[in-house]
Amino acid sequence: MKSAALRNFYKILILSVLLGVCTSAQAQICDGRFFRNGGVIEIGSSGMLTVSAKLTFSQVKKTSGTACQALVKGFANYALVSFLSGSSDIDHVLNVSGNQTSVTNARPGKSAGAATFNVQLLGLFGFGAPIRAAGQKFPAQSYSLAVGDPKRGSSTPVGVRMGEKTVGAQQSIQTAIGKLQCWPVRYARSTDATTAQVQGMVLPIPSIQSQVTDWFCPTTNLVMKQEIEHSGQKSVIEVKVLR
Repeated sequence: MKSAALRNFYKILILSVLLGVCTSAQAQICDGRFFRNGGVIEIGSSGMLTVSAKLTFSQVKKTSGTACQALVKGFANYALVSFLSGSSDIDHVLNVSGNQTSVTNARPGKSAGAATFNVQLLGLFGFGAPIRAAGQKFPAQSYSLAVGDPKRGSSTPVGVRMGEKTVGAQQSIQTAIGKLQCWPVRYARSTDATTAQVQGMVLPIPSIQSQVTDWFCPTTNLVMKQEIEHSGQKSVIEVKVLR
């Protein structure tokens, strides 16, 4: 049986991916096409990391373009090269204030599996400014994830770093709503090495070095696809349904 620390580590990473894939890169999450009552996003993938998820949005409140709240419900199934797999029910209140986003469990008295994190620092959550031309660059970023279950002991901070992002030439790609002209945004992403207890043994979790391409499509104002390459293995995570 996988330890709580290991399960939580991958649950946080998967939740980051899920929220990242469906977030607007230019207008921020509050202005995302899906961020409305009845909004639905379905996400799928192929390759080393497989993800299947459905998210629904309700009880949406918007104070401004950068301040909003919604109840997000759904599920996620995931597997990493058949070694780590699992599923997670999503029943969270998502709060956005500027570039800061917090996720809390919708059930009173319980906290969500993911800690507070910075919207700009997770994969596809934004580039800090509108994309205007090929060759445009966005600065490197880093943040820390808390790995572990606070109820069972101390958590371990794990660093996540993203290198400078460079915009490539706009291309036509196939998406869930047809062919769109989209910008490829390329960068390196890495996580620090850490450890986790599995069946009473302390096992190392190595640093993960990846090359990432985010495909931002102005028509939907969303990153519709993320391509990830790690040790010669490729994964594609993309929005399958958007309404």
